[in-house]
Amino acid sequence: MQFESLFDSFVVMLALVGAAIWFRQKGVIQDHEQGVFARLVTDFALPALIFANLSREPFRLQSFELAFVLFVAIAVVMVVAWLIGRWMQLAPPVLGSVILVSGVGSTSTLGYSLVQGIYGENPEIMSLLVVMGEVGVVLPLFTIGVAIASYFGGGTTGGPNVTDAVKTFVRSPIFIAFVLGVLASALELPQQSKVMVLLNGFLEIASASLTVLVAFTIGLMLKPVALRDMAGLLVLVCLLKLILEPLVAAGFAYVLGLPDVQRDILIVEAAMPSGALATVIAARYGCDAAAASALLIATFAFSLVAIPLIGYLAL
Repeated sequence: MQFESLFDSFVVMLALVGAAIWFRQKGVIQDHEQGVFARLVTDFALPALIFANLSREPFRLQSFELAFVLFVAIAVVMVVAWLIGRWMQLAPPVLGSVILVSGVGSTSTLGYSLVQGIYGENPEIMSLLVVMGEVGVVLPLFTIGVAIASYFGGGTTGGPNVTDAVKTFVRSPIFIAFVLGVLASALELPQQSKVMVLLNGFLEIASASLTVLVAFTIGLMLKPVALRDMAGLLVLVCLLKLILEPLVAAGFAYVLGLPDVQRDILIVEAAMPSGALATVIAARYGCDAAAASALLIATFAFSLVAIPLIGYLAL
């Protein structure tokens, strides 16, 4: 049943991405508007979804267990990427990009949309998903990920350091929505009050826009990739991100005896293509931006086959 729901959600997402590409070709939307759609995702729809789902459910410390498992799976893949990159004698800026895009996925964008399509408006599951994505992926990216990018990229003269990156994250709408959602959950706000009914109505509509906004962002991002020049790296990153990471996550889930629902969510999130934030961090701190962008696009393209395959085998 979960695979059928995942497949249906993925088909809907593909249709929306196809619509975005068609609109781009017709000139209805322009390539330079990708940043607008991306900001609407990170500054509007995603914060709304995060606050809405955290505030409605009692906050459980057990949610951090799943976040930790996902973080460990990402760390394992990054170490493997580093070892293979060293063996391939990649230049440090390229190696830094490979490490980041191999491990960090689009859990907070495409992942949320697909899981929401599978389980519907289930606050308990979405709350679990939000904690896993923000604590297990986004927060480590803005700390450990920045340190990795700075090390392999050689840093940026006069550019922001790890502390600046963390400050940017804690001031972001995503983190603020996370904190406010946890506080609202702890306070157990009366959900039947007029204010909360109106607020929840607004948040529900804003959250529902996430799938469309993510699809249009992807549609504007997808462009032809120079396969001949980067064939080896493209294959390597796609295998690590789309195959190895969900397998590692599934292995940890079975060893820890996680419930089926948590295992399924973990596998779906681990199978997501590379995250745009990983390429932004790579470029910002001196890694190979062109390589990171090409690898990002390649993982999205290959995920069209990999995600349904992983879903069929694991769900």
